[in-house]
Amino acid sequence: MNDLSVEALKQMNLAEFLSRHYGLEFLRRGGMYYCRSPFSDEQRPSFFVRLVQGHWLFKDFSSGAGGSIFDFVRMKEKLPGFAEAKAYLCQLLGLSSIPMAEREVTAAPVPRESASPAARSYDVQQLYERFREEDPNVCRKYLLGRSLAPELVDGLIEAEIVVHNRYQGRSYCCFAVRDETGQLQCLDNHAVEGSEKFVLGKKRPFSCEWEAVRHAKVVFVSEGIIDYLSVKSLELDPPPGFALLGNQLCLTAKLLEGVETVVSALDDDAGGDSALLELQERYPEKEVRVYDLEGHKDPNELLVAVRSGRGRTLSPERKLQLYREFQGAENKTELARRWGLDRSHLYAIVRECEQILVEGFSHRRPGRPAKGKPTTLEGALGRIAELEGEYERKATEYEEQYCRSEFLALRLKWAEIEAAELRGEPVDEEQGAVKKPQIKKKRKRRR
Repeated sequence: MNDLSVEALKQMNLAEFLSRHYGLEFLRRGGMYYCRSPFSDEQRPSFFVRLVQGHWLFKDFSSGAGGSIFDFVRMKEKLPGFAEAKAYLCQLLGLSSIPMAEREVTAAPVPRESASPAARSYDVQQLYERFREEDPNVCRKYLLGRSLAPELVDGLIEAEIVVHNRYQGRSYCCFAVRDETGQLQCLDNHAVEGSEKFVLGKKRPFSCEWEAVRHAKVVFVSEGIIDYLSVKSLELDPPPGFALLGNQLCLTAKLLEGVETVVSALDDDAGGDSALLELQERYPEKEVRVYDLEGHKDPNELLVAVRSGRGRTLSPERKLQLYREFQGAENKTELARRWGLDRSHLYAIVRECEQILVEGFSHRRPGRPAKGKPTTLEGALGRIAELEGEYERKATEYEEQYCRSEFLALRLKWAEIEAAELRGEPVDEEQGAVKKPQIKKKRKRRR
């Protein structure tokens, strides 16, 4: 078997192969296939198959295994190496006696849509220069229709990060994606009318703040650029972040080197769950937190719900953040609009926070808290644990002292018996004690 045949097998549709030969029942979401793991007994699907740069790969998050079709066959059939997996696979497909390069692979090949703009040959820089000549107001209306902050949209257009792409009579909002050095890598296109999306060039993560990402302790990550901009529109002081342009972690090794906490603003679906698990697996030393989507599919859906005034579910932390912003806000109406709340609901939350503060202060004694007195629930629990440990130690010391006193009393009793025996005095063997002579008292006669 030559290199060409191996390459052909890696390009074979792995989902169809596993369905046909191993009976796996896949569900599909976009370009992602997922099902229950064939390597373990589980209830929630954690086995994913997808096309990555022309090769079909699998990832099993229940066991941590992953790789190509050869890795799957080797693991599933418990074969010792690649050569054995290759021979087994060749025999399974009925190609054992004919060179693979001369035969047609039995599973369905990967479909290629040569008519799409992403599949044609092009120069990304030349296309970008051409798109810059178009009127960007179409893109501005599109982004404002996605409920993004106007000042954020205007900044992107002014920096020429957003340009207008006209293709076959249709308009696309095009994002210029640059790497950490500022070099243009690809153009991410979103149809102004409809949901079509495509990328011109090789996918790279997108960010408007690469310098801040490299030096930040907390960053957030989203799937699409619109979701990235939605988080920027939702939060008053959001951490720096970036968009993956999908749910594949195509990150450089040093990008998150100094980061301590990664906030996952990935979509709440199978693809987002897969990327989240891969993020936790790749960076086990970092804290990975999930951004609160409040029951929505992605950050942009949450943003649209907030801007439409349908209200939102606020956690205690978010209510505290709202209360702090309320104290410094000059325009309360704008604050309510940005949070997606009615003014009456906004003031109700503020009154609730003030009532809790008053109740909390009313139960506190005036003056400074006593030294060593816990001021938080965690501190109180820690103090209780310390007192329990001290009680156990004191109880142990008491038991030791009691046993020592009993032992000394017994030794004293033994010493008295031994001394009495040496003096020849009688000893009560049953009681283990010295017999004391009885002295009769003389009665005084009455006169």
